[in-house]
Amino acid sequence: MVALIRRGLAVRGMLLLGVVGVGMTGACMGEIGPVASAIAPDASSLDASTECVVTPDKPEDMPTQCPAPVEDPCERYRLELLGDPTNNPTVRAKYIAAFGDACYQADNANRTFDCWYKTWKEACEDAALIGEVSGNAPFDKGYECKPDGKGNYWLQTGSDPSIRTWIYFDDAPRQTPLVEVDGVLVEVNGPYRNLPEPPTVGIAQPFNKCFSGMLDANGGAIYQREYILQVNRNAHKNAAGVGEIHSDLAGFKWTCERLDENCKVVMEECEEPLVLYDPFSKEKPFDPALIARVHHVVPMKDKRLCGWGTNSNKNAAVISTKLNNWLSNKNPPAEEVKQLNKAPAYTP
Repeated sequence: MVALIRRGLAVRGMLLLGVVGVGMTGACMGEIGPVASAIAPDASSLDASTECVVTPDKPEDMPTQCPAPVEDPCERYRLELLGDPTNNPTVRAKYIAAFGDACYQADNANRTFDCWYKTWKEACEDAALIGEVSGNAPFDKGYECKPDGKGNYWLQTGSDPSIRTWIYFDDAPRQTPLVEVDGVLVEVNGPYRNLPEPPTVGIAQPFNKCFSGMLDANGGAIYQREYILQVNRNAHKNAAGVGEIHSDLAGFKWTCERLDENCKVVMEECEEPLVLYDPFSKEKPFDPALIARVHHVVPMKDKRLCGWGTNSNKNAAVISTKLNNWLSNKNPPAEEVKQLNKAPAYTP
C-alpha cells in the first residue's frame, strides 16, 4: 500500500506538470477556474493535500481520528428575529429569501431557525431589515450598531434609544445536514451508502486522510478516498476489460463561465461527463478539469465556515474537478441530491 500511495504522489507531480503546461499554452482559453483549482485542489477531495501523507502498512497504525481543523464551538453573530420563524414556515421563507444562506434550521431536536454571520457588520446590515422582512413595522433608518462590551451588538430601531434589536455573539449550532427536496427535508443517501462506514466518521472530516476500515490485497490499510475510487473503478469496465472511473452525477447540468477568444466572460451550460480521468493513471490528464474527485455532498463546512458535512460514505460522490469547484461550499442543490439518492448503490 505504501508503494501505491507513493506512486500516487508521483502521479500527483505528473498532474501538476501537466496542468501547468495547459495553463501556459495560451491566454484566455477554457473555463475560468479549473487550471488553478487543479493545481491547488481543496483538502476535501482528490489526493493533493497540505502535507505528504503515506498510508501505514498496518491498520493499527492508522490514526483513530481524522486530522481536520474544526472550530468548536463555532462562534458567530446571531440576529434577534421576529415572527417566530422556527414554527412559522411562511416567515421562515421570508428570511431565507431576504438573507439567503445566512439563515438555516439547526441540527437539533427543535430544528431552531436563526440567521448567523461571520462578522458583526454583515449581521448589522441585515438586522436593520428585520422589521419589514418579518411583516412587522419597518425599523427606523440611519442608526448604527453599538457594542455592549460583552461581544454583542445592538441596533436602535425607533426614536426612543431603548427600542433596539440585538445581535448576539454565540455558539452557532450545526446546520441541519438534511436537504430540502420538493418541500421535504431528506437525508443525503448517495451511491456509496452500502459500503461499510469508516471508524472515523465525523463532522468536517476529509475523505483523503481518514482510514476506510478496509484493507488492500496485501493486508495494508486504505484511506477512504482510495477505497471509494477503487469501488467505483471496479464497477466500471471498458471494452478492454480495464476499470475506469465514472461520475456519479453524469448528465448533471449547471451554468458555468468561460473566457472566449476576446478574453470576455461568457455564460454557457456545462454538463457532467460519464468517464473521468483517474488520478492514479500514469498518463497526463487530457483535461485537468475532469480529474475525478471524491466530493462531500453536504460540504465539510457551511457558509459561515462552521463544521457541517461528515465523511460518511453516504455523503460521498465521485465527480469531476470542474463540477466539484462549482458545488464547493454551496448548499447542495435539490437536483444533485435527487440524482444521487436515486443512483444504484455500489457493492463493497
